[in-house]
Amino acid sequence: MNGENQDNVVAVPQHEQEIIPIEPGIELIIANAEKQVKVYEKILAIAIQRTNQYDWIDQMGKPYLTSSGAEKLMPLFGVSLFDTASNKIYSKDEKGDYYIYQYKGTFSWKGGSIEALGACSSRDKFFAWDSKIQSFKPLPEVDETNIMKAAYSNMMVNGITRLLGIRNLTWEQLEKYGIKKDAVSRVDYRNGGHTVTDEEKTKQDEIAKMLLELCYGDQEAAKEQLIAITEFKGKDGKMVSGLDHPRKLTGKRLAIAYDKVKKSYDEFKGGDGQ
Repeated sequence: MNGENQDNVVAVPQHEQEIIPIEPGIELIIANAEKQVKVYEKILAIAIQRTNQYDWIDQMGKPYLTSSGAEKLMPLFGVSLFDTASNKIYSKDEKGDYYIYQYKGTFSWKGGSIEALGACSSRDKFFAWDSKIQSFKPLPEVDETNIMKAAYSNMMVNGITRLLGIRNLTWEQLEKYGIKKDAVSRVDYRNGGHTVTDEEKTKQDEIAKMLLELCYGDQEAAKEQLIAITEFKGKDGKMVSGLDHPRKLTGKRLAIAYDKVKKSYDEFKGGDGQ
């Protein structure tokens, strides 16, 4: 009897057992989500194309939009800012006194709004680190105006990028619309922080131009030449690899490389290169 009952049982295929019924309205939700993805892809394209290489920095390997870039996007997309407020917070630890500037404001776009914060400390390495002594500057030597402006700029970048949905971008996304990693300034806070000045940018461009001429327009040869020129022996006796692009040169290393290239270039122009 039990055998007969078992014979009459119809087996349900495993894949049919796992089918989850679609709830009413889910197709509409998916369709709207797909439309939103396309909209934000267009926003991203327009936003990046509105900026240039000077509106981005390479911050420890990741792209970061500067306040100049964020301010370009604000009127372009009609972003509004209101209810801004600032606060200076004093504190103290084993290293001594310090302060933090905080800015907050409400950013509005497309009927929605968010509150964004921006902060900067008198311990910020970019403004307060003395690379010569490998320590922070005494508090009176730190320019307070710079700290205050940086806090405001951080608020602007935070608010605008959050509202437009263009945070945490990759170099691949930027390069798709013309912003290349090797063309922007670099900041590495592990080394005390450094951004490229206009004078340094000029030297970088001149190095690229001179090397290309020295190598008769061969970009690969110019790249190899730069690597050889910028290689040096460290204090520990080990060789430090050369750099393959002028944009990676800053500070003392840039100055040394520029002098070397300029000397070779002058000799070249003074001889058969004329």
